[in-house]
Amino acid sequence: MQRGELWTLQDESYASKARPVVIIQGDLGDAFDSVILCLLTTFDFSSISTRVSIKPEPANGLKKQSFVMTEKIITVARAELGCRIGSLTDTQMHEINRQIAKLLAITQEDIE
Repeated sequence: MQRGELWTLQDESYASKARPVVIIQGDLGDAFDSVILCLLTTFDFSSISTRVSIKPEPANGLKKQSFVMTEKIITVARAELGCRIGSLTDTQMHEINRQIAKLLAITQEDIE
């Protein structure tokens, strides 16, 4: 499992059917039995600034335009992930990074 990959998640607390999620944790998280990710939705929330729009493409495996909900960061057991469906581009992950940093009020100064 790599940062930027899209997987399915079957978790009764979030949805009754498998839904796509994007892995947002880096390599340091590989040592744990859990994985940090953001949920995706197909409901058009483009008016919400924390959402990152992702168009379906062969590389990402999505069937419909989707929105990464960067305000929905969750940690789940790796066993709860279903199958890998694709991956996002570096540009898309950069936008997700920007939105997460803004949401959590992390500045460049904080990480230097």
